[in-house]
Amino acid sequence: MAIQKSEGIILRKQDLRETSLILNIYTRDFGKIKGIVRGVRGSRAQGLAVGGGSLEVFAHDEIVFYERKQSDIYTVSQCDLLDFFYPIRGSLEKLAYASYIVELVDSVTALGDKNIEVFDLLLNSLKLLSGESSSRRVTRIFEIKLLHLLGLMPTLELCASCGLRVDASARFSFRHGGLICGACLASDNQARPILQGTVKFIEHIRTSPFEKVARVKVASEVGRELEGILRKFLDFHIERRLKTLEFLKEIEK
Repeated sequence: MAIQKSEGIILRKQDLRETSLILNIYTRDFGKIKGIVRGVRGSRAQGLAVGGGSLEVFAHDEIVFYERKQSDIYTVSQCDLLDFFYPIRGSLEKLAYASYIVELVDSVTALGDKNIEVFDLLLNSLKLLSGESSSRRVTRIFEIKLLHLLGLMPTLELCASCGLRVDASARFSFRHGGLICGACLASDNQARPILQGTVKFIEHIRTSPFEKVARVKVASEVGRELEGILRKFLDFHIERRLKTLEFLKEIEK
């Protein structure tokens, strides 16, 4: 691969030896990549063209990188900061939710699976989180939109078990991945009731452009139910436990 340039958002970083870093970066043009950044740590740090804060998690950067022989880890040769999202880093609550959002993206996306819509959703959600919007509401919008873009949305119009249209008596089944009708309740005795307001909110967020849902209001009971359902639903699709969930639990107490 020739030298490449793309916008990217840092999802995760880890130390490598004494002076280098390994970064997981979600790029606009190449999807998620893993890159090595050499000579940026310790007393011997040198060389790489980086902007202040550009290597921090959820920083928005313009990066230059190139392929390494016989490796799926790229070498990052330049990393220029575009947005550090200072308002997020100045609030413990916003920081917790932003950290959760990028860890979620890192967990549900594969290396090299390009999806410009996922990149735009991630960037727009961080920008929204930097403003006055509720952190919880931004995060619920992000989760629903992400599930939709990745083809993981729960089935809400038809029974997820038999395929027939459901009514207001339907329950939500994590096992089947959506609503199930009364005739199918025996197939999952752990299916839970769900408010019609919650179902309508999910569908509204899924079908509406991001800019039109940025200021949407949600009733407190719908918000609480939605949070519980989405977190448990995501657990069914994520192989590893998200570290940031424990941080969020402490923040939400």
